[in-house]
Amino acid sequence: MEHQDYQQLLIPHSLDALEMSEARELEAHLKTCAECRAELTALRDEVGLLAHAAKPAEPGPQVRARILDAVHAERKEYRGGAAVTGQVVPIRTRANWNIWTIGLRLAAGLAFVALLIGIVVLWRREVRLRQDVAQLERQLNTQQHELARDRDALARQRELVALLNSPNGRKLEMAGAQTAQSARGAFVYDQKTGKAVFLADGLPATPADKAYELWFVPKGRSPVPGRIFTVDASGHALLPEQIPADALESFVIAITLEPKKGSAVPTLPIYLSTPSS
Repeated sequence: MEHQDYQQLLIPHSLDALEMSEARELEAHLKTCAECRAELTALRDEVGLLAHAAKPAEPGPQVRARILDAVHAERKEYRGGAAVTGQVVPIRTRANWNIWTIGLRLAAGLAFVALLIGIVVLWRREVRLRQDVAQLERQLNTQQHELARDRDALARQRELVALLNSPNGRKLEMAGAQTAQSARGAFVYDQKTGKAVFLADGLPATPADKAYELWFVPKGRSPVPGRIFTVDASGHALLPEQIPADALESFVIAITLEPKKGSAVPTLPIYLSTPSS
């Protein structure tokens, strides 16, 4: 049998309602299947709880009336002849009727318990199914986020290639300062439009409450803030930028570590910069 076939036998087995051959086959499977053993234990616990939770039924007034009528009828029959003759009146047994009644009631009770257990099992499987669906949705969202990130990176790489091939394109090399000697970077931009792409590698990991900030330093003027960014595990960053109009002629680019929301003025030390013009 398949695993699902054994699972279908767990409910009747918890009620001791399996034939001996099926019970033996299921017991052999339970020795090698931890999942079915755990589910059978839970089902037997639920059966025990249902048995203790059941309230004893009280006979209704109609039953009481029928019993009293039967007693009165037997008294009349006893007074009418059995006591006078001294003969023992045989009691009319209803053994067969009682056996069938008990059997039907027992079968109905077992069917009701099996129905309740089946509902519980279906509910538990529905909960598991919902958990699986939620996990799949999370995985899908993660994959979509990664796909969007990859598409964004690809678009930036294409923009970088286009700027490098543009007749107005220019590239500035950036070197790491004392605080990040292994860091390297490049700033590629269009001299006419100011459209640019910034590329960095080897920058130290960004603290949780910090972020890197790019600064344009026009010749003879105060620094102008640019993009705020973080780096990945390898210290890599690739982001688009727009050079301020008043810095197109001559400027120096510097990278500093600032509060997460950025700063109005740069703080030392400098991590990455272009040579001074």
